[in-house]
Amino acid sequence: MEKYRRKTVGEEPLEPRAPNEVHIAVHGKIRDYVKRVLDLLKDSTHEKVIIVGRGKSINKAVTVAEIAKRRMDGRCKQEPSIYNLQATDVWEPIEDGLDR
Repeated sequence: MEKYRRKTVGEEPLEPRAPNEVHIAVHGKIRDYVKRVLDLLKDSTHEKVIIVGRGKSINKAVTVAEIAKRRMDGRCKQEPSIYNLQATDVWEPIEDGLDR
């Protein structure tokens, strides 16, 4: 495996992110995500906010949604949906003459 480098394909969505989407990362702070969600909800241009978490950040995404819902005093509702995104790993050879 020392002669190959992993290149991931299929992880990023093909469509650009909508302005009302909040993507949760593992290293981000919950309070910053909650503030962003509340700002989007209080803004009159957005009727809904989509909170996206993948992999290890799913728990944090659920926590952000629950805190934001509680801070809105019941003026919003939560519609959870779970979907599967398939990622394919491709190993590129570092040296010449090796197969992909």
